[in-house]
Amino acid sequence: MSDLYSARVGLEHLTLRAAPLSGFVAAARAGDAASVCLSVAHPGVRDRSTRHEAVARLEAANIPVAMGDGFLLGSGTGLDGLRRQLDILQDIGAPLANTCAFEPDPDAARDPATVADLLGEFCRIARSADVGVLLEFTPLSHVPTLAAAVELLRQLDQPNLRILVDTLHLVRAGEGPAELRAIDEQLIGYCQLSDGLLESADLSAYFEEAMHDRTIPGQGEFPLLEILSLIPRDVTVSAEVPLRRLERAGVPPEERARRILDGSRRLVARARM
Repeated sequence: MSDLYSARVGLEHLTLRAAPLSGFVAAARAGDAASVCLSVAHPGVRDRSTRHEAVARLEAANIPVAMGDGFLLGSGTGLDGLRRQLDILQDIGAPLANTCAFEPDPDAARDPATVADLLGEFCRIARSADVGVLLEFTPLSHVPTLAAAVELLRQLDQPNLRILVDTLHLVRAGEGPAELRAIDEQLIGYCQLSDGLLESADLSAYFEEAMHDRTIPGQGEFPLLEILSLIPRDVTVSAEVPLRRLERAGVPPEERARRILDGSRRLVARARM
């Protein structure tokens, strides 16, 4: 087996968020994704027949759904909304639910305490369904850093709660390999992989980058080899690399997925040598 395929990497739904669900599945297959994340907020995933068809195609290609994204912590969703999304997650057979306390107001104070009770209760509900919960930290949320996520996990003490490390958010939080090295690796439950420049102008530019235009792993400035070397090998690594510039240039989803996953596999293989 070549170095390119010596490491397995998944594909995140945000990478091709504008594509219909069938197009995302086709791109995952074309790029030889090891797994996928599906967003429980995506219209195709919310539609029962569409998601069943997509899951059947994934199963035929031996591509598991590793995680369900889109569990937003806040008054806009609330516990009832999270319960409904958990039902969808169980229907697609994903073992993990990713939560994020997104804060759209860039001037609002970031305070993990504002979502602690909701997250704790959701963890208890998810545990009864045998679902693990991930907490995604980002300066765009009320849990802005890895350090804040670790402290919140300590306070909640929920056995099915771990941290999702998104390499973009880690760097934009002013953290990196040193901060990862300092924590218990058992707290890490998932890794979303992308690259970029070390500096970002402001939160608005960062939001645009996160949602629309990241960099293929290995083509930017992030210390990804060091970061990946600290991610436990049994933790899913999945590429989250929306590329609006290539989409606008007419590069089809399948080709974007191939480029993203090929670059990601090369990098993960190097990190694990």
